[in-house]
Amino acid sequence: MAARTGPVLDLACGSGGNGLLVAENGAEVHFWDKNIEFLKDIEARAAEKGLLVYTRQVDLESGTRGLFPQEYFAAVMVFRYLHRPLIPDIKSSVQSRGIIIYETFTARQADIGKPSNPDFLLKDHELPGLFSGWQIMDYYQGRLENPQRYMAGIVVRKEQSPAHKSAAQGIDDLTL
Repeated sequence: MAARTGPVLDLACGSGGNGLLVAENGAEVHFWDKNIEFLKDIEARAAEKGLLVYTRQVDLESGTRGLFPQEYFAAVMVFRYLHRPLIPDIKSSVQSRGIIIYETFTARQADIGKPSNPDFLLKDHELPGLFSGWQIMDYYQGRLENPQRYMAGIVVRKEQSPAHKSAAQGIDDLTL
């Protein structure tokens, strides 16, 4: 049985470099950001390359509920952005067995420059705790160079939902 796949979300996408790379490799990518100019530029760059992408201007910090479709995305990517109240919505938007790639600044970043607001900086080893119950496929935290910055990154896979497990078990039982 083929794995269920679906679109990828580049959340708080900025200039869209990460998502465009994924789109160039054949994935359907959705770009969400507050900055309409970034989104227009992404659309133009995608059109030049013949890529089908979807953009959505959204203020992720407005407190609006219901922005994220349930179990829709096969993968969500978030780079250099943290708004903790969104974490449950991000997690619930991922399909069973889907992944999240999350990388952002840690509190040590404030020692060397911006961002420096603790609301937007991860505490030491906070990132794995935000994804408890998920399979951690990769994790790091520390100083990176060129440019120097303090970051944490994680790749996690959502556990298979009970409904999918029982359906898969039923199929396995039939093929034995």
